[in-house]
Amino acid sequence: MLSALLPGWLLVGCETVTTEYHRRPGFYKLASEQELEDEYVTEDGRRVVFIEDGRLPSEVEAMEAEQARREEAARRERERLRREALAAGRPIPPEAMEPEPLEAFKSREVLEDGSVRLQAILPEHVIANVMACLRNQEYFELWEQVVAKSTQRIYSSRGEGVEEFVAWCVKHRSELMMSLNRMSFGYYGGSDVIVDRLPDFSVRVRFAPTIASEFDFKEVLVVQEREGMKLAGIR
Repeated sequence: MLSALLPGWLLVGCETVTTEYHRRPGFYKLASEQELEDEYVTEDGRRVVFIEDGRLPSEVEAMEAEQARREEAARRERERLRREALAAGRPIPPEAMEPEPLEAFKSREVLEDGSVRLQAILPEHVIANVMACLRNQEYFELWEQVVAKSTQRIYSSRGEGVEEFVAWCVKHRSELMMSLNRMSFGYYGGSDVIVDRLPDFSVRVRFAPTIASEFDFKEVLVVQEREGMKLAGIR
């Protein structure tokens, strides 16, 4: 298990608390018979936070610094090439032109004909798309574009399909919205929502035992398919 001490300090009230990050493989939770804590405070006041199958803050900072260095070097090279071209009276070469800005990813997009395009590259995109479809009662779009093909095949094996799926969504719409709204609210912070990255590269988003009993639906399973991340199930 690798660990890194976060540079700097986290102020809590009038006390100064050192935050220490540790990397913990996701399969630890699967193998453990007891519920593993995602964070805790030691007797000497240190805050210990576990990151599952992800990069430590120090690693993220180093990667961002290296990316910024590369971008600055590329900018300087483009500027040099432009100056040389202008001084020589030559056209500015393509490699000296500023790159086109990347288009921001949109998990939900309304097209000119009024249809909706839904896509996801992260689990939170899937949760957001499910919520939007439930809110707008776009059940067919949810089935066609968000639900995983593997889940659709399970429905088919039972002699069911989109009609049964829509009926299930309508029946549980309020309870689903309550659960998903709380999950999206706590996805990036706190300890109420737990994100498990499983060995088969699927992701399980679930409520911590402390609040799970408050909701009818407690887990969302997301899988990776060719078109992106898809909804495998809610239970």
